[in-house]
Formats: sequence, C-alpha cells, structure tokens
Amino acid sequence: QSDLQLTIEEVARTLLALDTTKATGPEGIPSRLLKETAWQIAPSLTKIFNKSLSCGEIPDEWKLANIVPVHKKGEKSQVENYRPISLLSIISKVLERCVLRNIRDHLLQLINDSQHGFIPGKSCTTQLLEVLDYIGSLLDGGKQTDVVYMDMSKAFDKVHHKYLISKLRNVYGISGKLLRWFESYLINCKQRVTVLGATSSARPVLSGVPQGSILGPILFL
Repeated sequence: QSDLQLTIEEVARTLLALDTTKATGPEGIPSRLLKETAWQIAPSLTKIFNKSLSCGEIPDEWKLANIVPVHKKGEKSQVENYRPISLLSIISKVLERCVLRNIRDHLLQLINDSQHGFIPGKSCTTQLLEVLDYIGSLLDGGKQTDVVYMDMSKAFDKVHHKYLISKLRNVYGISGKLLRWFESYLINCKQRVTVLGATSSARPVLSGVPQGSILGPILFL
C-alpha cells in the first residue's frame, strides 16, 4: 500500500465512537466535545487528515505526549513504584484509528499465525490453550518437551525506528506516501511529565512506538 485517502463518513464515525471517559491529551480538547460535534467538524478534519497522509507528515503538536505517573504500591518516594500513563492527542488518535482500519486486514494476513497478542479474536487464553494442546500432543507421543519463557522489559520502548520502517517496507509492503507518513509518525516524538498541575519541559523520544497509541500495538508486532 502506498496511498490512503479518508472519507468524511469514516472520520465522523470514528469521532462518534470516542470514549468520553478518557482523559484529554496535550491539546486539552475533551473527547466529549469532539464526539458531540462529530458531523460538524468531520469535513474539516478529513481535509487535514488527508493532507497529512498525502504529504507524509504529521504535525509535531500531535506527537507530544503528557506522561502522568500513577502510584501502584509501596513508598511514594520511589520512582519504580509508579506506572507512567501516556496521554496523547485525541485528534491524532482519531487519525491513527482511521489509518489502522484501512491497513489492518493487509497487515494481519502477513503476521505469523502463532502471534496472539494484539490480534482480534486472540488473547493470552488462546495462546495458553494452543501451547498446552501442543505440549499434550508431544507428551502423548512420548517425546521430550522443553519450554523457554521470556519476558522483554519495556518492550514497546525498545523498538528501533530504522528497523521498523525497513520491516514496513520490505515485509509488509508499505511504500510511497504512506511509508513516509509512518516515518513522520515515529520520529520527532516528544513527551513531558505532568504532576500536580506542574509540567516539565518536553524531551525527545528516540526509540519505541508511542505508548497509549492506536497504531503502537500492531507496529510492535
């Protein structure tokens, strides 16, 4: 896939599906406002989204994340006892969802069937059942069974942008304007920490896929 154009209807329906209980992003626009004015703002947003896709660029303002630390347990003075929640631009997430809807079927055809994470209709439960069934069949056949479990710490944060773009191009067949759009989506992202009404200066994000994003999970695969 190389080009993508969105329609007013799909943008409007994406706006209408917004969860109004979600916190606002850095732009400060409540999702309820976007949802209740969906059909009024959809034509203008569609023009902006299609301009972004045709130019292969995303506004820097849409690539800023507010990081809100939420206490998990233990001493509140210890950084490791907090879970960072990433609040992204809601407008950007609307565009992401529209893009994902258009490319998801294409990508899912190319992802290995053994992948269960972030795949519609699959989960940790289906993964476990498949593994147990496979182990059971080996044991029934009297074969030795060895299992290695691995956990990648901060996996989303460690995705190398250059390798991901190469995979999108060479494995998933993304090219042209859409590939440039994905490059723009990944580079020059910034994040800042917000605590008790105080906000830090924004710092660049040099690797990984955006936490809390719509496209992040499938790009991670």
